[in-house]
Amino acid sequence: MDKYSKLKPALLAVSVLVVCAVLFVVGIGAGTGEINSRSAAAGRSLAKEKSVFGKEVDLADSLRVSTVNAVIEGESIPAYTSSQIRNLDVSRPSGVTEADLKLVTQGALVGLESAFLKAEEDYGVNCLFVMAIASLESANGTICFRPNNMFGYGNTGFSSKAEGIDVVSRALAQNYLSPGGSLYSGKTISDVNKRYASSSTWDDKVASRMTHYYSVISENHNAALEKLK
Repeated sequence: MDKYSKLKPALLAVSVLVVCAVLFVVGIGAGTGEINSRSAAAGRSLAKEKSVFGKEVDLADSLRVSTVNAVIEGESIPAYTSSQIRNLDVSRPSGVTEADLKLVTQGALVGLESAFLKAEEDYGVNCLFVMAIASLESANGTICFRPNNMFGYGNTGFSSKAEGIDVVSRALAQNYLSPGGSLYSGKTISDVNKRYASSSTWDDKVASRMTHYYSVISENHNAALEKLK
């Protein structure tokens, strides 16, 4: 037996050990790489969740601030004094919503909120002024001397109360509240009183109702604002 033959078993054993060592090192490296990869992925996921959460918080705060500002700057309704109501330009929109009107309608006026608001949108006349006239002239829509005529306006009736609201609002806008109108005397309640009603206290009664309407609506807006703060 030559020397190579004698060394062959030893060389084989060494080779096996080397291969095992290499596989062990490679396995550790692969395991470490996988661990590092998973760790990095987890880190990215956590960062993403934090980012999303942060945006949600920022968005919620932003919406809250925006809503509060909208109520303060664009949607607040003043509680006018009686004197201020008497000097109010009733040819201009009230700024109220249908939900606001539902706070103050009574009797047979309930359910007509959208009709009052639509007439304001169409003709510009303050719908609380129109509603105050209807309240005064028809005991909140319960007494009409002509069918569906809640305003004591003219000698005709209407097919519905909504039609009456539309017709009278248009007449107020065109005839009573527009310079050059056939019955124009000015743009306040007292100005309209001169040509609309014979009673000298008509304007006081209409103004009283409007003052009440604005007070209730303003109080409701302020209460909503407090909840948003």
